[in-house]
Amino acid sequence: MSMIDQIKNTISITDALEKYAGVNFFKAKTSRRSFNIRCPYHNDRSPSFTVYTDTNSFFCWGGCNDGKAGNVIDIVKLSLNLDYYKAVETIISDYGLTEPDSAQAKEWQRKKVNTQLVAALQKKFNKKLIQSIDKLKWVEKLLNDAISTIKTPEDLDQVGDLYHIIRQVEHWLVCLIDDDPHIQFQTLEEVNCFIKEINGKVF
Repeated sequence: MSMIDQIKNTISITDALEKYAGVNFFKAKTSRRSFNIRCPYHNDRSPSFTVYTDTNSFFCWGGCNDGKAGNVIDIVKLSLNLDYYKAVETIISDYGLTEPDSAQAKEWQRKKVNTQLVAALQKKFNKKLIQSIDKLKWVEKLLNDAISTIKTPEDLDQVGDLYHIIRQVEHWLVCLIDDDPHIQFQTLEEVNCFIKEINGKVF
């Protein structure tokens, strides 16, 4: 078991965010598997930084960390503007880490395998979320373009229903970045059905 594995297995992502990024958490929230906060690394108007406590990782929907999921080491890199090795050295020094014994190494290896599996599933889920958000943004633009053509009561009679659809699209966009994965999953199913229905149609 390497020191890198020890860092990833012993230091929580929330602790690293508090220590290095100055994030203050509501303690009740840190027990959840995932939740959103305002990203500490870009001007974030709405919470777009998802913290995954089950995989000890994070993902910024605004593209920070080169658009990739990150871990504790990435938090230190981004917060202190360090390269990878300097970030590792900083964590070892700050937390007084030492080489693990064999029992710890075996336990961390087991956790690593489980974490990698969960992370792979989370990556696929995130990809689906991003694809659905992109599709909804495209639909939203089409709807707004169509609505902008309304000039007369007759036009309103023809495309007035679009106002209801765009409200639904806006609702889905909010739900897809919710901090509850159950809401995200349910929304994905609804969006997939919606996209299938409108495939081939032009507003």
